Amino acid sequence: MAKSWKTVGLWIWYAFWALFANAVYVWILRPLVDDLALYGVLAVMAIVLLWMTSLKRPIRRRWLIYTLFALMVAEGYSSLAFASKLKQALVAVAMLLLLWILALIMGRVRPVASLLGGACVVAAQVFLPLNDWAFLTHFRVLQDAQVNLRVQNSPEAPFAVIPVTGGQAIITIDSHVPTKQELEQRAMAATDSPDALYNALQTAQGEYEIVELKSVGGRLKKEVPTPQDLARVNPLDLVRAFFPYELANWYVDNGRVYEYLTPFLTDQQAVEAALDPAAYPASFQAIANQASAKEIANWDDCLAELGVKPDRAGVYVSDDRLMGLGSNHGAHVTMQAESVVGEGHFTSTQDEQILLVGDNSLHVYDVNLGKIVASYEGSADNPVPNDIRIGPLVRGGRDAVFVNASPAYILTVDPQGTWRRVYTAPSQSFRFEAVLTGVQPYPEILTNDPSYIRNSPVRYFSAYRFVPSSNGTGQLVRVWRVFRTNVVNVTPLHLAGVPNEVLALDIYGTGDYLVISPSHAPVLPAACIVLAAIIVGGWLYRPRREGEEDLR
Repeated sequence: MAKSWKTVGLWIWYAFWALFANAVYVWILRPLVDDLALYGVLAVMAIVLLWMTSLKRPIRRRWLIYTLFALMVAEGYSSLAFASKLKQALVAVAMLLLLWILALIMGRVRPVASLLGGACVVAAQVFLPLNDWAFLTHFRVLQDAQVNLRVQNSPEAPFAVIPVTGGQAIITIDSHVPTKQELEQRAMAATDSPDALYNALQTAQGEYEIVELKSVGGRLKKEVPTPQDLARVNPLDLVRAFFPYELANWYVDNGRVYEYLTPFLTDQQAVEAALDPAAYPASFQAIANQASAKEIANWDDCLAELGVKPDRAGVYVSDDRLMGLGSNHGAHVTMQAESVVGEGHFTSTQDEQILLVGDNSLHVYDVNLGKIVASYEGSADNPVPNDIRIGPLVRGGRDAVFVNASPAYILTVDPQGTWRRVYTAPSQSFRFEAVLTGVQPYPEILTNDPSYIRNSPVRYFSAYRFVPSSNGTGQLVRVWRVFRTNVVNVTPLHLAGVPNEVLALDIYGTGDYLVISPSHAPVLPAACIVLAAIIVGGWLYRPRREGEEDLR
């Protein structure tokens, strides 16, 4: 009986170590190398040596080989994260058995216990892929799922947030392959330009269906959106990744909306625009106006075919007009701007205002006053791109403007309409993603930024707080960093059935999306303490075992 309990305990220890070794790799060892370069490599070598010296020499090789086995199984399976379920199962079984046999031969590991440990690593990744374990140091992962994308034309899934009963939902895209009949119909209808037939055939394998990610029990479920939900969508939120040089084309079939992309400019027009940089801002403004007008008209035609009228949430720009203000403030206001960044409080903490981006410029429109109250003009050295975020720098303060130029910078505007740059990023690849409020006593500025030491443009998901200085500027102080790359479309979201605000985000180039909720659980400190306890316990246990053997 005692022997059987000992065997069960051994199996549990092997399974625990397989999972814990991978957690240490993702949370401690890999971040040291990613963030500290050579210094991190030296630190990892020191940790590994300390662990190895805690093992008694006769079992050192066995545990080293078993640890490598567990790490290789995890890395191997993580490379299958976006394969079909059948391929995942077949390759995982073959890989696990092959690595297990090699571990038996090279390390003489315990057969049943080691196979169980490898199986536990695979099972854990069914629920959460290895690379996404990095989020667990600061978040609870509520969902890890995927939409099907074709990276060559849509490397990231757009998030158009709409209000629904009890919270918010996301309208996005999912891959769709047209039938032969659909393709023939499209080819017959491609007569509006010399390139129309070519474009139709080129985009046939790059179509998408418009889908809705709706909260069901606190999890996002992929559904066919109702016409009423589609009516709430601002179609320009679906085209930000390629606007305005690619034109989104939507059509309705059997009550569903589908999308395919075509170039907005011909090759000759694109070359002419590139060869005339002096006229580029004006031409870009004209292109943006034409593209947005076409896309909005196309989307509205689809809504009419579905039997609904546009009921868009928020305000938007269409053909130099600010739309959606409501009858109390005028149905629309004419102004020169490309798009709406968002609503906020920029010159005061009370006034309802809208931030717009135009031709290398920013404009703050006051809804109550019905006019522009502040404008900012960029320059060749300090441009204003279309990639902008808004949010407060301090709790209860006015909203700032986070501009993702190169380098990125932060602007504030005072009640008199005077703009001031209060922060400039130290790296050309630094990027603002969102501002999260309500979790800490201060707003958390979410970013993607590189290591300060390592000479690499690779960026990691991080959070900072703004610390003002006496001269009115300030610095960003890091609060946390998650060593996960390619995090895009970070979107604060209120889900039905979830009490607190969550974050939805994309992993660039994969179609993978996650829903995460901030967590205060001390995951990383606990992992460090457990690792230290295992090492120290090994040192203390080994002399005692040797003394017992000497007495026998």
